[in-house]
Amino acid sequence: MSVCAKTQDSAPDGQFMQRVLAALTMCLILLLSSVIGSISNSSDVEANALPEEMDPQPSGARAYDNLENFIDGSYRIIDSDANKDRRAWIKSELEIDGFEVEEQSFSTDECSECMNIVATLPGKNTDSWIVVGAHHDAICYSPPPLIGVTYPTCRSQGAYDDGTGVANLLELARVMKAWEYVPEHTWKFAFWDYEEWQGSSSSEGGGKGSLHFVETVPEGVDVATYINLDMFGLNWPLTPPNLPTCSEDFFTLYLFASPIEDWSYYTDRDLNVTEHMRTDAARLQSQLKEILHQHLDYPVEWVTVVDDTKGNSDHYNFIQGGYASVWIRGMHEYILEEGDTCEQTIKHAQTDNLVTLRTYAGGQDELQQGFQTALNALAMFGWWDMNVSHGLGPSTFNENSGAVSGWGAGWLWFLIIPLIAVPVVWLARSPEPEILMAEQEMVAELLDGVEEFDASTSTG
Repeated sequence: MSVCAKTQDSAPDGQFMQRVLAALTMCLILLLSSVIGSISNSSDVEANALPEEMDPQPSGARAYDNLENFIDGSYRIIDSDANKDRRAWIKSELEIDGFEVEEQSFSTDECSECMNIVATLPGKNTDSWIVVGAHHDAICYSPPPLIGVTYPTCRSQGAYDDGTGVANLLELARVMKAWEYVPEHTWKFAFWDYEEWQGSSSSEGGGKGSLHFVETVPEGVDVATYINLDMFGLNWPLTPPNLPTCSEDFFTLYLFASPIEDWSYYTDRDLNVTEHMRTDAARLQSQLKEILHQHLDYPVEWVTVVDDTKGNSDHYNFIQGGYASVWIRGMHEYILEEGDTCEQTIKHAQTDNLVTLRTYAGGQDELQQGFQTALNALAMFGWWDMNVSHGLGPSTFNENSGAVSGWGAGWLWFLIIPLIAVPVVWLARSPEPEILMAEQEMVAELLDGVEEFDASTSTG
């Protein structure tokens, strides 16, 4: 029999039962407050801060400055002077931060002078890479239902697609370089050319820059993880514009990751999915969920890790190459695809400029907050990789973090409540007032101790 249901025969029946009921009620309230309080953390809008030891920390404001400086009003279509000028600017920014920069030239049927820009942060393991990429080119053509029709006056600044990825990748690279630690893996910060499909009249698809990189990974080198940054900032904690048929509270930050369940998009395109690829996909999704939902406490409903079933960006080439990958992406779809006004992308349109992007976000400060959401997650991924050698955080990822329970340390209450219940029920058999007062003081001291314990576990 539970100690919370303990009975004594020394008090009169009526008084005794009242005290027992009071004791049981206290036990139940404590238990429910513990469980409900800890579960409610999973839906809080506020997120946890980054570790104080992380210095410097990434800044959404600096990422916004990068975006302003990068787009400069030009149209970065492949093989154009504007494209070449902007990739030279990227190289210059990386060199200012102290990187050695590689220029990866390649050509295709549609592009004679394409170039990726790649900066390297050497790690202890030179044969195992973590690659973070964003594409620096832009395109302009008609939206659905006549998607892909180009015309001479169509020009796009590509602020959202993918100036946001370039701007935030530069900020991540700057911060990780400034930490002055040696990561476990070698990190590659890659700025792809020719991601964009050139339209319905093109002789080939897009994704050529990342494909060139994947096809030239040296023999004996493994890409442990690829992280794709393509169109974000319009994501949690930002709210969609107040338009008809949109009832969502926030824009969603999606992390489309190597699948655990549904590989059909890739097997339909002749990918032979190995057991290692399945295990690696589960590992990556587990890592992402642990960072997002346990350490940063982002809400699962609005920052979500899902199986990638569409491809449609540079992560596709890495998954096809057998490497665990994830695409970090904010609002992205066309209204026609979604059936509501919550998704109303400006990608590939003349309206893809900084003014429109700020308007969708609700202002510059809000856009910077959207950047910060993804930047914090990226920084934690890098910080953990440096932990293995330098003790900066968890030495291993929790492989069971796929199902985030939100209970935290709440289970410890099942051990603590009996310690409270014993003296509380003991009161039920204490008829003498002086004894009752002494025992009440004892219970109060116990409850004070429990409150201190609860506070320490919730902030630990």
